[in-house]
Amino acid sequence: MNSKLNILILSTVVVCSGCQTAKNLSNGVSKTTDKVKSLVGLGETPPPEIDQQGVVDASKATLEKLEQMTLNMPTGQWVYIENDLQGIYTLQNKSTDGHMLYFRLNCKIPSQQAGFSIQDQDGKDLIKAHDPKIGQIQFLIDNKNYGNPFTLVDAKKLPSFKKALEKAKTIKIFNNSKLYTFENAHSELLNKPVTCRE
Repeated sequence: MNSKLNILILSTVVVCSGCQTAKNLSNGVSKTTDKVKSLVGLGETPPPEIDQQGVVDASKATLEKLEQMTLNMPTGQWVYIENDLQGIYTLQNKSTDGHMLYFRLNCKIPSQQAGFSIQDQDGKDLIKAHDPKIGQIQFLIDNKNYGNPFTLVDAKKLPSFKKALEKAKTIKIFNNSKLYTFENAHSELLNKPVTCRE
């Protein structure tokens, strides 16, 4: 009886270790195949990368890769995304709490209006520059109040606002009892022309 039990245990061990070896071999082949695919350009393309100046070329990226890039985007700095194929250029800044600030200060088409918007982590618009329903907006640049420089009533505020942004450390936007705070690193990108249609 004992010898039958020993044979059964021994055969189970051999079968299981064989399965394990086959599984390990399969994993090794899969990893090697992925490496070969990426070397010859057949593998998955990585999301577009942001260079040291805060600029990223998104011309050849899929929507999925752009979303992936946005999720992993650095916080506290401006990022300029250029898509020459579609003619879309955006300037965005991600806060530490995941809000995204879009500035449209220098329009590629001069006849279009400058503006801004803030979106939440899911890409839902929270504030838009020319939305009459959102109430009063105040911009604080290094805690100096500039009111709403994007208002159509007083367009003269925008040039001084732009000048203040050049050396500012923080941008705060106050609206409906909420304060949104963004760091202003790579402020030189604010001069780049963007797509301004809302």
